[in-house]
Amino acid sequence: MMHAPPLARWDAVWYRSVAVDGYRYDPASPENNIGFYPLYPLLLRGLSAALPVPILWLGIGFSLACLLGALWLAGNLFFEWGGRATAIRGLSALLLFPTSFYFASVYTESLFLLLTVSALWAARRQKWLMAGGAGFLASLTRLNGFLIAIPIAWYAWRAWRRPRREVLDAGPGPHGTRAAALAGTALPFVGAAVYPLYLWVRFRDPLLYIHSKAVGWGMRSAPLWVIATNTARELRESVLAPARLENLSVLSQLASAVLFVWLTVRLFRRGLIAEGLYAAATLLLRLHASTLSGMDRYVLTLFPCFFGLAAELARRPALSFACMLTGVTLQVTFLHRFVHWIMVS
Repeated sequence: MMHAPPLARWDAVWYRSVAVDGYRYDPASPENNIGFYPLYPLLLRGLSAALPVPILWLGIGFSLACLLGALWLAGNLFFEWGGRATAIRGLSALLLFPTSFYFASVYTESLFLLLTVSALWAARRQKWLMAGGAGFLASLTRLNGFLIAIPIAWYAWRAWRRPRREVLDAGPGPHGTRAAALAGTALPFVGAAVYPLYLWVRFRDPLLYIHSKAVGWGMRSAPLWVIATNTARELRESVLAPARLENLSVLSQLASAVLFVWLTVRLFRRGLIAEGLYAAATLLLRLHASTLSGMDRYVLTLFPCFFGLAAELARRPALSFACMLTGVTLQVTFLHRFVHWIMVS
């Protein structure tokens, strides 16, 4: 794997393993490829069967294609919420975030972003089956994909409460019916059951994914005070240790957690309740892990927060420029380390 493309590092090896060899589980090994959800590698397998391109290069192209679709839909939502200028700033904030190079890597970030943006975009237009279908696929991409059911349910509830004359035309067919709304809300939960069901049928343990993450990657569910204690210890060690680039990752993860909790609160203040609930549930689930490791990558797909960030920076040009410069600098630094097989998040 040392000859892999520059943007195919770390998790890319595992996704390639699933795409090429399928799932394998060795109880004697602390790390197994069952710790990675199936949709992304299965799509790569299907594409590689149709295109004569090495699978890791194919993964980079696929991630970029997903990113383009996600940016189009996210820009559309940002425009609805705050106008053209804010939409441009929101997309810029997303692309200039220190870890946004993962969108072009053989990782699930771009696919997950596309699916969750699609679900929310469709739910706001009462295209319930489209929203549910995207949520179903998001649940096959990441563990937290089912949380997109929260904004779908919120918009379905609002649609039911509004007088019919105020409801936007959802188009012909069953898109605007109550049954379709219920189906759209339920589909993410159905998708969330598929991978555990597969693990139960094949390996007799529906929670094997969680067990694998706990053993191989040290990610265990724990009360919030555990992650607070662990983070305080890591921060203290970083401050006391000699200056080194690894400390940037620790600070980036902590800063991302604090920033996105604040941005989530701001979403509620702006009246984006469904989006705020989705962001809050996503962060709460992640904060119940025992470590902040990977937080600065994890928040990449919380697209409503980037709209909130853009709206806040719009009134502060100097701070906006400073954030842009910091983001680009950190992104170049992290990307250089990532390409050279140095873990950055």
